[in-house]
Amino acid sequence: PRSDPTILLTRRASSLKEYSSHVSFPGGRPEDGDASVGATALREACEEILLDPGAVELAGCLPLHKTRKRNHAIFPVIGLASPAAAWQAAPAEVDEIFEFPFSALLDPDLPRQYADGERAGAWYWAGQEHDIWGVTALILKSLAALASCPAGAPASPSR
Repeated sequence: PRSDPTILLTRRASSLKEYSSHVSFPGGRPEDGDASVGATALREACEEILLDPGAVELAGCLPLHKTRKRNHAIFPVIGLASPAAAWQAAPAEVDEIFEFPFSALLDPDLPRQYADGERAGAWYWAGQEHDIWGVTALILKSLAALASCPAGAPASPSR
């Protein structure tokens, strides 16, 4: 909650076996001790970016999203970090943490699809310092649809 809100993103560690150096949200796979998807999201954010779970208010979830090639299911959890929240990259998992401006999220000209090449059909966020594409861009697109929806109206992101 700031005058200019942002969305927290990471660049995954280059040493990881899957999706190395890709831009992503903090998160990961559930463990047996996780009571809910929200608990998984908070635990993973603590592991990856040392974000105190007590500094986040869970607000809800987006619909299930799947990666294009490996068909991994992702259940995005939305949380609001308190003004006192702090984060720091856990080097084994994250090379960089950055903030994506909410104003860029709401700009309808920025989400685009690749026309050709290996990424053909995948979404990306144009004009950004970081290479935001694939399921991360698709999740941002879903969040943008939700954020730009009038109160009470259902959001339906296009795929």
